[in-house]
Amino acid sequence: MDSTIMSVDQQYPPPPGQPGYPPAPPQQRGFSGLAITGFILAFLIAPLGFILSLIAVFTTGAAKARGRGLAIAGVIISLIVMIGVGSLIYAVSKSTVADPGCVAGKEAILKGPSQPDQAQLQSMIDDLNAAAGKAKHDNVRDAMKALANDYTSLLNGIKSGKVPAGIVDKVTADGQKIDDLCTISTK
Repeated sequence: MDSTIMSVDQQYPPPPGQPGYPPAPPQQRGFSGLAITGFILAFLIAPLGFILSLIAVFTTGAAKARGRGLAIAGVIISLIVMIGVGSLIYAVSKSTVADPGCVAGKEAILKGPSQPDQAQLQSMIDDLNAAAGKAKHDNVRDAMKALANDYTSLLNGIKSGKVPAGIVDKVTADGQKIDDLCTISTK
């Protein structure tokens, strides 16, 4: 009889874990793809990263897939990012920088020539008054009207030949007020 052929009387070895055999080696737990994805998306798309990381927190841990620490980090990072973005949006919405009056007023000032003639000065006055009409904040509206009034005084002084004393300083001061209201400061 051929030694490679088993007889009917021979038994197959018992499966691992049975008496006489060592226990089966523990299965290697894989790393949670959900935890990795949630962590990465916490930086890119924070709300989605938060949801995926939160799910991964509950699907990882003892006797489950690895990656619980990464999932917790994803939850924390996404919360920080969402709070930061929310705070920034709130601050900008309350700021005068994005006020339509600021946008139009700064455009009027920047497009104006450094040595305007009477027609250009009148155009700048009209543009500043239009900017005041678009303003959502009272302080922006007042600043645009003040500078328009300064230029009106200057224009009337040029026409009459009697430029008011200190008008250049007034224009500079009111222009600085607009700059303070309508520019993001690094001070």
